[in-house]
Amino acid sequence: MKPFAYALLALFILTAPVCRAQDRCPVNGKVSSNFDDLEGIYVINRSTEATVFTKRGGYFSIPAAVNDTLLFSSIQFTAKEVVVKQEHFGSDLLIVPIEPMHRQLTEVIINDYSHINSVRLGLVPANQKKYTPAERRLATASQFKMNPLGLDPIFHAFSGRTAMLRKAAETEKKETLIDKIYYLYSEDDIVAKLKIPVEYVRGFLFYVVENKYLTKAIDEKNHEMARFMMSGLATKYLSLLNNDH
Repeated sequence: MKPFAYALLALFILTAPVCRAQDRCPVNGKVSSNFDDLEGIYVINRSTEATVFTKRGGYFSIPAAVNDTLLFSSIQFTAKEVVVKQEHFGSDLLIVPIEPMHRQLTEVIINDYSHINSVRLGLVPANQKKYTPAERRLATASQFKMNPLGLDPIFHAFSGRTAMLRKAAETEKKETLIDKIYYLYSEDDIVAKLKIPVEYVRGFLFYVVENKYLTKAIDEKNHEMARFMMSGLATKYLSLLNNDH
């Protein structure tokens, strides 16, 4: 090989991107499974709590360093952990095989009453939107189709009642999420395990339900993911409390 070629090769090696153990560089990868739908799977770096979702086809990219642990979790797949190694950085994709979640039922009893419902009985129109009590009050106050014979939406908009009812509907959703969290943690658990002072438990719960990733995990009944994120959010909440004092 000519001297110029040796020099060019040496320059390439010296300038090639290398992710050292203390650095965090993008890890590009793809989850693989027999399932076609691989979009929306959680990818969490346990070391930094950074969270991304897989895109269509199962592709993802997340910042990581050597020895970080990546957690792959979704309600339809068995959770899997991968420890990041030096060879995971580069042009090749990190392929992560995941297995579908298998749930064994001890007994299945099927009583098919699907043909009997309020629509079939003529009690409500087909395809009618279902409202919670707060959502129905908001819809009645703010939509003409819910009040075809009156001017209530205009009066409510000017009086501020619509804004008040919208806030009430949002609060109702948060209260519903908080009720679901209590299935994962009792108030005593939040104090003992998450180290939240008892007088701040209610504020902590309203803080965590603002996190869209946690609410997604709760809605999907992904309890492992929800508990993991609750732990991280508790650390952040305690840091905010300490900074306020």
